[in-house]
Amino acid sequence: MKVFLLMAQSEINSNENVWYLDSGASNHMCGHKHLFKEMRKIEDGNVSFGDASKVKVEGKGTIRYMQKDGLIGSIQDVYYVPNLKTNILSLGQLTKKGYLILMKERILHLKDKLGHLIARVEMEKNRMYKLNLINVRERCLQ
Repeated sequence: MKVFLLMAQSEINSNENVWYLDSGASNHMCGHKHLFKEMRKIEDGNVSFGDASKVKVEGKGTIRYMQKDGLIGSIQDVYYVPNLKTNILSLGQLTKKGYLILMKERILHLKDKLGHLIARVEMEKNRMYKLNLINVRERCLQ
C-alpha cells in the first residue's frame, strides 16, 4: 500500500495568510473556513468589536501553518467568524497559553514556553504587527 500526502499552500501575499497580532483581541479569529484543520460548531457565540458592533461566531478549531524550519505548527482555539476580512492572533490568548511576548523598539518577539523564538515581527507604518503565515491544508486522497 502506498500513502501519499499532498500539501497545498496559498499565495504568500494572499489576505488569508496575513495575521494581525492584536493586544486588544480576546480570542484568535479567522474568516476563512477552509483554513481549519478541524472545527467544532458553536451555536450561540458572538464577538464584540471596539465600535460596539457584534458578529456571530460559528465555530472554534485549529489552523495549521508551515514554520520556517519546515515543521507544521498549529494555532488552536481559533474562532471561525464568517466574512471576517482579516485574521487576528490574540496576544492575550497567546500569553495565557504560556507564550512570551516582548515589544521593544518597533519589534515584537513571540517566544514559546521554552524561550524559543517563534516570530519576530516589525511594526508596520500604521503601528500594526502583521505576521505572514503559510497555511497548510491537508486533503485525504483515496
